[in-house]
Amino acid sequence: MMSVQESATRLCRAPGLHRSAGSALRWTDDDARPVADEPTLLRLSALRIPPAWREVWASTDPEARIQATGVDARGRTQYRYSTFAEQEAAERKFADLLVFGGAIPTLRTQVDWHLKHLTGDGAEQRVKRAVAAAVRLIDRGLFRVGSDRYARDNHTYGLTTLTSRHVHVSGTEIEFRFIGKEHRPWHLIIDDPYVAEIVARLVDEQLHADAPLFSIHTEAGERTVGSAAVNSYIHAATAAPATARTFRTWGGTAAAAAISAGASSPVALRTRRPDLMAYDVAAYLLGNTREVARRSYVHPQALEAGQSPAVAAAVAASISSSGRGDLRSLLEDDGVVASVVQELTRLAEASRQQRESRS
Repeated sequence: MMSVQESATRLCRAPGLHRSAGSALRWTDDDARPVADEPTLLRLSALRIPPAWREVWASTDPEARIQATGVDARGRTQYRYSTFAEQEAAERKFADLLVFGGAIPTLRTQVDWHLKHLTGDGAEQRVKRAVAAAVRLIDRGLFRVGSDRYARDNHTYGLTTLTSRHVHVSGTEIEFRFIGKEHRPWHLIIDDPYVAEIVARLVDEQLHADAPLFSIHTEAGERTVGSAAVNSYIHAATAAPATARTFRTWGGTAAAAAISAGASSPVALRTRRPDLMAYDVAAYLLGNTREVARRSYVHPQALEAGQSPAVAAAVAASISSSGRGDLRSLLEDDGVVASVVQELTRLAEASRQQRESRS
């Protein structure tokens, strides 16, 4: 029997199919008749709707953009989309990513200038230099930017919600140890003399160990660098619809392409399959699972791009010139960045022309 809440929800929905509550998880239509059509049941099964979702509705139209909705354990409405809608959304998302990728050298140049030349003790200079340091760390470490709510409610952290407890500076090295989203442990060491100097000063100035690391004490009071400041800096420098998350998407994409091009994995992995290895390395760098990295952070054509002669040559040239095969070093090489952007742009244009020829 339906709950009062579920009954009210159905009244507000478009006509469709409904999954019953309980262990059976049967599908019925609006008249409570069981769904027996095999193709429909296969389509519904392919949506992989979690058993824990309640008030689950599905469209009767296999071509509908929204294929299903439901309410998860936290009370949030979730959606399942058609393959076409997902592809369209991915293309929009990754089109913006390529604009961002093309602007990375400009962004890095600005960050470098701010780190080296904003050396005064004025409040504005100190804040901007701290923001530049945060952007450099996100670029090199692929940190999540951080959410005050997650830090408060879940005790999980991103870069701007770290405290001095989470960092240790030794010379030019900054060591990070903290629990990130999904309660995944992070341990990362970044060698950067300019950022190390800034972080060391921030640590020294904190009044207590639980204060946000990126807090600047000025005559006018405390100014905290949060996600909004970091995202504004990135957007202004790139003139792209980009945020700190875009950096992570770029990092996952570039890492997968570099591994596909023959770069070495920074960590021992169980899999020997090159395609899975690329996703596993991206997941390792991002602090995600393979599936999350594949679905949300790696461009659908990243592996194909990595197999192109241009990207393979750029990766080989970077290793040869630096003498380092470290993957993070490859991701910081503007030549590798440019080759991945150019190849993904070429592949995206070829896909667009192919779709148009079919229509």
